[in-house]
Amino acid sequence: MFLKQYEITLPADYDMAIIRDRVAKHGASFDDFPGLALKCFLIRERGRYGAEANQYAPVYLWPHEKQMWRFLAGPAFAKIKADFGVPPVSTWPGLAFAAAEHLDIDHIASVTRVMTAIPPETDLQALLAREREEADVAVSDDATCLARAVGLDPRTWTLVRFDYWSCPQKELPSGARSYQVLHCSAPALCELGDA
Repeated sequence: MFLKQYEITLPADYDMAIIRDRVAKHGASFDDFPGLALKCFLIRERGRYGAEANQYAPVYLWPHEKQMWRFLAGPAFAKIKADFGVPPVSTWPGLAFAAAEHLDIDHIASVTRVMTAIPPETDLQALLAREREEADVAVSDDATCLARAVGLDPRTWTLVRFDYWSCPQKELPSGARSYQVLHCSAPALCELGDA
């Protein structure tokens, strides 16, 4: 599994209704996108829930690298580049994914992202086991946590956790990010179990 996100920062006075309209018009085109496990069309609005800027920041889960590459090299991402310029794309090899038994992508209302530095002496096998266990616990203990995806950036030795919530956005501790979900697509969600 690979996690991927790009954050497009928009002007402070940008009308976010433009992004909402864009997603309303084009979001469903990802509902049958080959090889895409999950895409959440995310926004942050300046001054709300700790956001320092307006952003369009979709996050993707891909079971396999080949499908992720096809997206980046294809017409859908070409449209992003044409409209907003070429955004930096963060990617993380996946460590863990867990989904609640009652997961319904239409009920995902918000997504949070937390990034944590990993000390150099960390036992990576133990980290992997712990993150998988904690992901399972998160989706079983909290009825509002519908899924968790965890990735690792081996360049900066940073862990990233995306939690997918049925509840609206909320204020978070410093360093965490909260996103509003405009649409979700999950044509190959079942493939994450094999990723």
